[in-house]
Order: sequence, then structure tokens, then C-alpha cells
Amino acid sequence: VIGKSDVVVVPDSEDTLMLAEESRSKMIEKSNDPQIIEKKVITKPINYAILNQLSTDFNTRFVPQTESSA
Repeated sequence: VIGKSDVVVVPDSEDTLMLAEESRSKMIEKSNDPQIIEKKVITKPINYAILNQLSTDFNTRFVPQTESSA
């Protein structure tokens, strides 16, 4: 894999570490925000395997309206 792709090296400079810490603290702050908790915003990544399975199941169980009326 390493031979097939370009590797980008990011040095851990003071600025990079400070930006990472700031970003992390903002994410934690947002996750504790009462408005987000109230709206129940889901921030977990999408599981595409489950989504694709649901799509396949839906297509096999339901007939589109145009086909059933013909």
C-alpha cells in the first residue's frame, strides 16, 4: 500500500498540535451543548454496509407504483 500511494508527512509542530487540541476541545464543547442534546443530533459515521442492505431489502420487498398499476 505504501508503495502505491503518496505519503504526506505532517510534522508535529507547535502550531499543528495547538490546532488539533483546539479542534478537539471544540468538538467536546459541541457534544455537551444543550441545543444539540435537545435536537438529538447524531454525529456517528454512516454505516454504508447496513444502508446498502436496507436499500437491497427495500427493492426486493416493494414494487414501484408504475409497475403495479400496469
